[in-house]
Amino acid sequence: MWEVIKSFFINQYDNFNGFLQDSVDIDGRLLSLYNEFIVPLPEIVKILGTAFIAILIVMGTISFVKKLMKLFIVIAVILVIVFVITQLT
Repeated sequence: MWEVIKSFFINQYDNFNGFLQDSVDIDGRLLSLYNEFIVPLPEIVKILGTAFIAILIVMGTISFVKKLMKLFIVIAVILVIVFVITQLT
């Protein structure tokens, strides 16, 4: 019985995935954009663009981590306050 249910869901996933591959074609669209806009650029522009994007990703990640640390500190302070209040009452 479980095999029938499992095969049903696997078949539904395969059908839906095939439908999306045929109708949306994200891979083909991305490759065509790459071939149209990136391939004609000179190599120095590609290198500089890659370096710029890498710097943006690194700085964005650092900024995200800093914000998460601030959030963690605020949540920790709130939890400590709640813990102290509950121990005193």
